Amino acid sequence: MNTRGQFLSSRLVNDSLISLFVVSTFPPFRISFQLRMWDWFQQYCPWVLQGISMVYGMIVRIRRKAYQREWLRPKHLSRPVVSVGNITVGGTGKTPFVIWLAHQLHAKGQRVAILSRGYGRQDPSKNLMVSDGKGHVKEWRVSGDEPTMIAQHCPWALVAVGPDRFRLGQWVLEQTPCDCFILDDGYQHLSLYRDLDLLLFDATDVKGLCGVLPAGRLREPLDSAKGAAAFIFTRSETLSSIQPVQTCIEKVIGQSINPIVLKMVPKQVRHLVTGEVQPLTFFSQRSLLVVSGIGNPRSFCDILTGCGLEVGEEIRFPDHCAYGQDEANLILEKIGQSDQDIVVTTEKDAVKLREWFSKDDPVWFVTTDLEFLAGEEHILGLLDRAGVV
Repeated sequence: MNTRGQFLSSRLVNDSLISLFVVSTFPPFRISFQLRMWDWFQQYCPWVLQGISMVYGMIVRIRRKAYQREWLRPKHLSRPVVSVGNITVGGTGKTPFVIWLAHQLHAKGQRVAILSRGYGRQDPSKNLMVSDGKGHVKEWRVSGDEPTMIAQHCPWALVAVGPDRFRLGQWVLEQTPCDCFILDDGYQHLSLYRDLDLLLFDATDVKGLCGVLPAGRLREPLDSAKGAAAFIFTRSETLSSIQPVQTCIEKVIGQSINPIVLKMVPKQVRHLVTGEVQPLTFFSQRSLLVVSGIGNPRSFCDILTGCGLEVGEEIRFPDHCAYGQDEANLILEKIGQSDQDIVVTTEKDAVKLREWFSKDDPVWFVTTDLEFLAGEEHILGLLDRAGVV
């Protein structure tokens, strides 16, 4: 077995918390030990994880309450701030939504600055301007994969990464003017005042709302969602598909919500190196090797199978995986050993994989769009009332 990657068939990866942790890393014994320990506690001592969850949940609840009662005061930037966040671990589609939101504000004539922490970058302690709004984008290793992807989709936007979002916003304003800020993954960043809090939920993940870390997948107790201005449900196939998650939220927060419902729509596939574009039907008669290093790999497979494509096998890497030659070799070796002769990956992974493959390698990535099933006018109205546009 490769020392930096571990292959798992999609049939063997369940939807438990383990599947949200990495299934490949380096060195491999470290994550293997962590998974074995977590599995052991789940099986024999679940009360230990539940006890830790109670303490952790109490701490984060007290912290949020301290800001709500103004025992602690958030700091204000001199421009409106819109936060896009979630309260579960695993992906909920924040990056595509940030891109959509930036395009909406740009279309209204706003000079947009996007603030992110830049997970997985080489030096997370420093502020960095990923994009200056003039088409100059920093390399993904120093900026992080998601900020790089956002900058590529929004070449006119300022994109900056840093550990403290308030200081980062001030630093950006010292460099260049802007009209508003988008705070990427900002719901827990309470030290910065937000004019609008947008909270995303995966409509397919009602289990994710059933417990706080480490016993469950919630970053904080579900009742903290009460502070959101809008509830956005992603990965929804129909309006009715959000009902289980919506009901769970409404029961906990004690109020009805006006849902904004989104669907992830795959557009086309592009060759990783050449950029050649093909329709999704190009692979309709092929068995695919699916490669991903994202927070919710199951959702990517669901998108592919929903288009009638056949997912043969998977290689799942950690979210924000810093791909190298070893990972590329693992992918190519797997092609040679299996019936799958086509590799399909995500656009986020493509940012980091491109340099390790050639134009002759059968590696493609899927591009997606957001489609509103409900609530588009509602969210645009919220932006207007918050003074963002």
